[in-house]
Amino acid sequence: MTTITDYAPEPGRLVEFRATAAGGPVTPEPLSYLQENHLRRLLANQEAGRSQSPWLATVFDLPGRFRPEAMAAALEKWLDRHPTLLTWFSLDDDGDLQRHTVERDTVALEIVPAGEVADIAGYLHERFDEGTDPLRWPPFVAGAIVREDSATVYYAVDHSHSDGYSVMLVFVELRAFYEAELAGTLARLPEVGSYVDACVLERERAAGLTLDSPEAHEWLDFWLSGPPPRFPLELGTEPGRFYPTAAVDLDVFDAAEAEAFSHACKANGAGLSAGWLTALGITAYELADVKNYRGLAVVHTRDEPRWQAAQGWFINLGPVAFPLAGQGDFGEVVARAQAAFEQAQSLAQVSLLRVAELLLGLDPQGDAAAVPPMASYLDMRHAPCAREWKEANVALLVGQGQTADVSMWLNRLVGRTYLKAQYPDTEAARAAVSRCLEHLVRVLREIARTGRYRISPPVPVPV
Repeated sequence: MTTITDYAPEPGRLVEFRATAAGGPVTPEPLSYLQENHLRRLLANQEAGRSQSPWLATVFDLPGRFRPEAMAAALEKWLDRHPTLLTWFSLDDDGDLQRHTVERDTVALEIVPAGEVADIAGYLHERFDEGTDPLRWPPFVAGAIVREDSATVYYAVDHSHSDGYSVMLVFVELRAFYEAELAGTLARLPEVGSYVDACVLERERAAGLTLDSPEAHEWLDFWLSGPPPRFPLELGTEPGRFYPTAAVDLDVFDAAEAEAFSHACKANGAGLSAGWLTALGITAYELADVKNYRGLAVVHTRDEPRWQAAQGWFINLGPVAFPLAGQGDFGEVVARAQAAFEQAQSLAQVSLLRVAELLLGLDPQGDAAAVPPMASYLDMRHAPCAREWKEANVALLVGQGQTADVSMWLNRLVGRTYLKAQYPDTEAARAAVSRCLEHLVRVLREIARTGRYRISPPVPVPV
């Protein structure tokens, strides 16, 4: 999970695969709630003159002499596999968003040599920003940095068609199609569903949600029981203002330490997700006297086998709340955090945006600030070919946008677990996030080392 400005690829000749298609008529499949919110936010930010970097990208190496014709054919077959990538969006005359679907037999991929580029990362940054517009087709960019004996393949797509897990599946699937083209065989990949069908299913479920639904009441109870989730320390931001995003990542555990932390969680009847949330809560309490942790945890929505390898935005946010004040140690808190996280998981198929429509009578799609602070844990060790990522230099690239709060991701790989945080780039935020992360990592490592953590009284904020 590397910010594009920190990406430093080896030099080589650039070649791109430019996709074209005829038309793309309006089709009846609805957008998911996340897609609609994402696009409304994009439009609102464009109107306000704010930057937004809504794409996700991946890069990976292929050994040997690169064959552009084989990769172009591989990409065509891969597009067939994931119908969401053949769609784009527009506003109708009433200002409503609608889906267009490109007819597959009109799609063509042209191999376009881009030659030698001095600043490859800068070039990719510009191409990803300009070439992944979800309001036209294609919403993706694909190409390769070609050398004599290897190539680095790159692929970027608008977030409306992907999530962090989906992007990490690109390596194994594109490589499989590419190698099959070279060998003259068929790629062997599991059957997969379409995210477009998942969007239809989500809207059908949402239509059955009412003010009397228990799920709506659970969300209402969360919002009425305390303040909205926010970073516990002052960030030096002004209400309603957005700031350029800064990012930091820290190594937290090696493989043995991650296993020890997981064991400490299991010993108290909890999973690693609950342990991660507990550490966040302990940090907020010890640094800022936040007596009750209140957060939004990322939960996945791949609840059927057909979604497991699908490209799409298969996540949701779930409310998590548990007390810190009066709790003695990690064991006491993590059990409550586990119960709260399980409750959040039970709401995975319930869109907060739909609940907001019902409960508040508002259109939450129009709020340009509709990216709440979130906490995510993702275990990637068992993803397809995860043990080959290091050798193939597989990475997820993200852009730089604007934000007003802090989001954090804890990502567990085969050999390391690292923490990524994005925050508003202000002097106060840089100091606050540094202080928070230093304390958070100390809490996590103490639990891994001893299996315990004694919660201390809050310390005064330094003046």
